[in-house]
Amino acid sequence: MDDLEKVERLRERADVSYEEAKKALDECGGNMLDAMVYLEQQGKVKKPGKTSYTTQYEEPKDFKDVGMEKKNSGFRDSCNRFFNWCGRVIQKGNQTYFRVDRNEENIIRVPVTVFVLLTILFFWILFWVLVAGLFLGCRYSFEGVDEVTVDVNKAMDRAAEAADSIKKEFTERDSE
Repeated sequence: MDDLEKVERLRERADVSYEEAKKALDECGGNMLDAMVYLEQQGKVKKPGKTSYTTQYEEPKDFKDVGMEKKNSGFRDSCNRFFNWCGRVIQKGNQTYFRVDRNEENIIRVPVTVFVLLTILFFWILFWVLVAGLFLGCRYSFEGVDEVTVDVNKAMDRAAEAADSIKKEFTERDSE
């Protein structure tokens, strides 16, 4: 970053003139942080207000009871947390995909949410279709926006390799 950019940034952050920003940078050898501290010590920059964080809850003084009993609000909070969790799971499922590839070409790519619903509704049909797909050279994997950290993809690769080895055994027996 050249001197002009430093002066401009310091001027914007400290809300001082170009001249004051240049002087502060010169005094501090071009160090932006030191220049900011220098300007604070000179009284040209307002020091940030004091803030603190705590894990203890203090009820606001103007808190008004809305007519809910404590046990009902606890149940309501539990329901809200449960539905928020369900929403996050569904959102993650919609951002993660189940892929079916054959010969390095993508055949099917569906959101995991849809895949789970199909599995629940048509388990045995889907199970046999997936097993047959292994013997037809299909590879299954999960992909998503975030890195899929579950080792499901490795397990699916091992299942596909096992299906390939079984297929090779049958073809070798037939050729003998």
